[in-house]
Amino acid sequence: MIDFTASFNVGILSAEKADANKAEISTVFADLNEQLNVPSDGKIKISIVKFYEPTNILRVSLLEPRKYYFSIAAENPRAEESSTRELAKWSMDRSGYPCKITLGTDEIYCEDKEALEYGLSQVLQDPVVGDTLHKLMLLPVKQELEEDNSPEEGA
Repeated sequence: MIDFTASFNVGILSAEKADANKAEISTVFADLNEQLNVPSDGKIKISIVKFYEPTNILRVSLLEPRKYYFSIAAENPRAEESSTRELAKWSMDRSGYPCKITLGTDEIYCEDKEALEYGLSQVLQDPVVGDTLHKLMLLPVKQELEEDNSPEEGA
């Protein structure tokens, strides 16, 4: 007879490892954004975003779920309008690693933190990505609250 208890224990350990891997991936993206904050003047934030595939109105069925995919995307959180732009496709194993970055026709496989950091640096060095980030930084910025710069009343 199969030892289901052993399988159960392996599953629990696998889940814990997956949680640790996903937390590590989130930390890499947090570090990336922290490093980009100063040179971009807070105008670039990079994250993993769910995008929906375009639908054909003639083929839309209420019974079919919309298809989606994940991408590494950038936005300008200071922009007046929504500014999310896709940079590269992203896929991740159920356990976090390996993950895959698809940049144009290139596929970058990341087995661990160091490989993910390298892959993200490759994305940032791409000329198309550089152009996208530059255009995001040039978007009109929301007006800052006037009260931050005005003198206090009654002074």
